[in-house]
Amino acid sequence: MPFVELKSVVKRYGNNTVLQDVDLSIEKGEIVAIIGRSGSGKSTLLRCINGLEPVQGGEVIVDGVAVHDPASNLRELRARVGIVFQSFNLFPHLTVERNITLGPTIVKGVSATAAATLAREALRKVGLEEKIAAYADELSGGQQQRVAIARSLAMAPSIMLFDEITSALDPELVGEVLLVLEAMARDGMTMLLVTHEMNFARRVAHRVVFMNQGKVWEQGPAREFFADPKTEELKAFLSSVLH
Repeated sequence: MPFVELKSVVKRYGNNTVLQDVDLSIEKGEIVAIIGRSGSGKSTLLRCINGLEPVQGGEVIVDGVAVHDPASNLRELRARVGIVFQSFNLFPHLTVERNITLGPTIVKGVSATAAATLAREALRKVGLEEKIAAYADELSGGQQQRVAIARSLAMAPSIMLFDEITSALDPELVGEVLLVLEAMARDGMTMLLVTHEMNFARRVAHRVVFMNQGKVWEQGPAREFFADPKTEELKAFLSSVLH
């Protein structure tokens, strides 16, 4: 059984259909990059996977939990589904350590001592252990995004969702965040990334999904996907983003 499975998912905002009969499955340990133009439904798809957005039709199943079912415990599920947004959403008036320990102590009931150990370990993974006592607003954008990733890692998620996490960063800071994602990929983390970093998608993703008009338009193994687009829509998109 796939680790994540979407079956005929429909998402509407009023009369606007954002996702239309989306089918997608992700295996444990797989890294899937989602690409497409703005407004194609990519970010909404991620938010439906961890229940931040309810769906109007179809099924969303994550690690055996029916996310679309109102009876499911989404709070418990979200402790296992990490999500990192392009805006870092850190608390600027709290230290890096406290930003990271909030989740484990409040959501999981972990002791303060154990949470501090988790924070240090998570920061080590993103290369920022020396910033544990700094305040969030003292960090660069790239560092803040790495802390946001560490905050999710401290919850020991089964899957990580990334929503354009480099798009708000200056170009020179993008590389340091992508290096963290590459390290996570080597560690076997299941990842679903909405990204406009095509070279990264080609190099790191097992599979690339192109969304267009709220649908999964085309998908395939990363190398074949970029080398041999099957539809005119994907050809046009790639020619506009690959220089």
